[in-house]
Amino acid sequence: MEIIVNNLGKIVLGIVVAVVLALVIVNWKKIKQFVLEVKAELGKVAWSTRQELLSSTLVVIVVTVILGVFIGVLDIFLSKLLSLLFK
Repeated sequence: MEIIVNNLGKIVLGIVVAVVLALVIVNWKKIKQFVLEVKAELGKVAWSTRQELLSSTLVVIVVTVILGVFIGVLDIFLSKLLSLLFK
């Protein structure tokens, strides 16, 4: 049984590879055009400098910590308030 499943897997894999290869061959001009357009667009991107990236990352980390502490304190406060109200 294991040999049949193994061979079936190989057959399915072969079919999938053949279909993907056929699709690539049929659409080669479109794929090539797409890659060229992506390359051109990436050339227009204004990439951040290392310093800008580090500053932005620091801002995200600080804001995340502040919001985490705020939500934690609010949760503790509301939990205590609700436990007092429903006792």
